[in-house]
Amino acid sequence: MGMGSWRLKGSMDPPFEGLTAQVEGLWRHMLDRDLKLYPMDKKYKYLDSLDPERTAGMWGYTDIQPPEKGDPRWPRMQIENRCYQSSVFRKLHIELAHRQDGLQVIHCVMYPRTEYDLPILSFDMVGNNGRVSLVCIDPCPVAADRSLPPIYVSLVRQLQQQYHLENNRAVPSWGKEIFSDLCIIIRPSASEELANFVKYTIALTQAHLQLSKQTSQVQSNKSSRLAEIKAGHKRYAVQHLKNSSTRGVLAAAFTPAVADEYMTNVMFDTPQE
Repeated sequence: MGMGSWRLKGSMDPPFEGLTAQVEGLWRHMLDRDLKLYPMDKKYKYLDSLDPERTAGMWGYTDIQPPEKGDPRWPRMQIENRCYQSSVFRKLHIELAHRQDGLQVIHCVMYPRTEYDLPILSFDMVGNNGRVSLVCIDPCPVAADRSLPPIYVSLVRQLQQQYHLENNRAVPSWGKEIFSDLCIIIRPSASEELANFVKYTIALTQAHLQLSKQTSQVQSNKSSRLAEIKAGHKRYAVQHLKNSSTRGVLAAAFTPAVADEYMTNVMFDTPQE
């Protein structure tokens, strides 16, 4: 299973390409005909710091020569997004980012529709100069007290034990209000640890999709629970928008205005009322 027609195919290191292909493949296989394209503005499908006005065309990016170090345009940054939706998921977003100086990122969020009482499963992998420096995954709770449904607690604990995962990094301050107590955040110290994280991510994604098929909509007369779920989705977005590291990387490559727009409209948007 490969990355197909991704523009960044061949630019990302194997762990990033492999995880992208596996997760996207799971979406297509398990959701099948229920999987549809999400109506994303085409200007967000691919961003290139060397072509901010998007004049190169769909495949013209291949003709743009990367600048040499010392050039004010260095380092070039490219971001590619794919978004899907289904009857249960409002938005399934996977992003790849590649910067010329060695930074690589995969960012993925599975946003359920707010009529469904499901966590927001999300994961990130960050690499620098050929080494994965940070991985994080969590079925982020939508409950006000950050609790997860018992079935998720049991499932996640079982998978974490199976793949021998233990945290060695602290949750950032902006994440303390949205991540569950079962959040995994690691700086991998060995290839085996990274491989276990990838296996865990694939297994948890598969289980999450399976559970989503068994989940019914919250009844419309349970207004307080529906309001709590919507508040949980908003909290998830608001807290992520406080991530100064992500904003700083985007602002340096593009502009602060583009960084704000991109984070608000693509990465951490909230469902329309």
